[in-house]
Amino acid sequence: MIRRRYYLPLFLICLSPAFSQALKTDSTKVYYEEPVVVTGTREGLSRKYVPASVTVVSSSELQGSGQLSLLDAVSEQVPDLFVSQRGVIGYGIDNPAGTISIRGLGGSPDTKVLVMIDGVPQFMGLYGHPLPDTYLSQDAERVEIIRGPASMLYGTNAMGGVINVITKKAEKEGLDFSGGAANGSYNTQEYDLGTGYKDDKFNILVSGDHDQTDGHRPYSSFNTNDGYLNTEYDLNENLDLHLTSSINKYKTYDPGPASAPLVDTWYDVLRSTSSISIDDKFADVDGSLKMFYNYGHHSIAGGFHSDDRNLGGVIYQNFRTSENDVFTVGADLQHYGGSAVDTTTDYGRHYIDETGVYAMVEHFFFDQFMADAGARLVLNSAFGNQVVPSAGISWAASSQTTLKASVAKGYRNPSIGELYMFLPVENADLKPESMWNYEIGLIQNVANQFTFDLTGFIAKGTNLILVEGVYPSIQFMNSGSFSHKGVEFAGHYRPLNSLRIDASYSYIDPGEQTYTTPKHKAFVGINYIYNRATLKLSMQRVAVLYGADGSQERLPDYSRLDARVAYQAADFVSLYISGENLFNISYQTIYDYPMPGRTLFAGINCSLK
Repeated sequence: MIRRRYYLPLFLICLSPAFSQALKTDSTKVYYEEPVVVTGTREGLSRKYVPASVTVVSSSELQGSGQLSLLDAVSEQVPDLFVSQRGVIGYGIDNPAGTISIRGLGGSPDTKVLVMIDGVPQFMGLYGHPLPDTYLSQDAERVEIIRGPASMLYGTNAMGGVINVITKKAEKEGLDFSGGAANGSYNTQEYDLGTGYKDDKFNILVSGDHDQTDGHRPYSSFNTNDGYLNTEYDLNENLDLHLTSSINKYKTYDPGPASAPLVDTWYDVLRSTSSISIDDKFADVDGSLKMFYNYGHHSIAGGFHSDDRNLGGVIYQNFRTSENDVFTVGADLQHYGGSAVDTTTDYGRHYIDETGVYAMVEHFFFDQFMADAGARLVLNSAFGNQVVPSAGISWAASSQTTLKASVAKGYRNPSIGELYMFLPVENADLKPESMWNYEIGLIQNVANQFTFDLTGFIAKGTNLILVEGVYPSIQFMNSGSFSHKGVEFAGHYRPLNSLRIDASYSYIDPGEQTYTTPKHKAFVGINYIYNRATLKLSMQRVAVLYGADGSQERLPDYSRLDARVAYQAADFVSLYISGENLFNISYQTIYDYPMPGRTLFAGINCSLK
């Protein structure tokens, strides 16, 4: 029998400015300025002018969510974004835990959604999937999510969408210190500590995190340590030098299905990423040159070991040829792969090189319309060449109303694991998956109090990679096709300066690809500020979800209520208490992996300068 434990921190030295800053927001005015985004276009544009469907989650929204995992924080607010879970914290790396799905495209393995950090691709070099446990909300300034294919700009793995994490940097002049600590159910502990410095030309931010839990089931513990560095130097008025680096080491256990529990099944993972970039900005030209190196070492109970790498570069330039035109050219190169062995098999060393060159034009006309069109030429050492186009248009019908439409091709190259390593199903003759996505959208602002997005889409794909045959005669094959269609809604309403209500809903018909794709996903969040206190209530509804790849086992529908109360005890100290699954419901997002019941946490955040 598992015993729940609830802890209040006995001694907390903590210091993180995020929540303090959130509570200090000017409450005398209501602003509905559209954030400038760089994910949906290489040129920073207001979100309403970007024809693609883009959601921006700010730093205050990330920290106010109370979620350690960045993906937990964004998935509840973004329609048609769903992440499968199996515990209190920690996803693990084995399928299906931590599978990311956007508009029904995730994958098994999870390779159809591209995660980037500051525009640098992040995925495991051998199996091609992102690593959800390495993306922490404490390190993020904001997150920009493209719902739908972005392969024209970002290449492989952006078939279903993109999650771009924009990292924090020092914002205050001089030296400051920050940190936080919390304790909660199942001996869950979270600690972070950081320091930053900024002057006219230079800023640096260094932070570290430690998080652990015993887990709500036997052999479901999780332990992680994370270090992060972000530094920037203004070489002159036109050039900036930017360096980021992070390292993450974690150990996670898979408790197995409840009907067939696993004992001492662990995964020990080391991940690191570094990038250096020079950003230029002149009167009519701006862009960036980035070089990056990602490394991972994985050890798994039973004797599996792997080393993988992904190194490359990204360069692009925006040319403003007139007041109404921006012309973008860019190129990127990736060299990814690695080696793996277990007790009986040496899988060898495998690498793939992919180069992409692209051009894109954005044209404003009649002071109301913005149209863009572009194409990428993909040069791949394993799969040959292909052309990936996209086009879209937005119409600012009034100061309150924007209409949008777009069409885009997406693609995903088979991973090295699918080609050579998933014995006995590997198939070296696999071809890239591809799809076409068609969508229309509306952004509406009502009286500067209520704003909402409404989007409809249809996606049709071919060459889907599926496992065919009957064991032991099974193999990956390009045999599948799919047709997805759906509707997405996201709205924000502020009837009072102190009260904000957020809501989202998505409906998707994923055809036969039901894995980690709820047909109905709804969210309502209420944020209320009273003097020094902030209350957040959030309810998420998930219905018609199938929790295993190809399974006909429909999981029970569920509605989960979470709450968080924060109090600004002093200018540099805020306290909070939060609870998840307050109704103590039984639910699953993975078949036969029950999620925790009611969990409670308490903590403190501070900042000193």
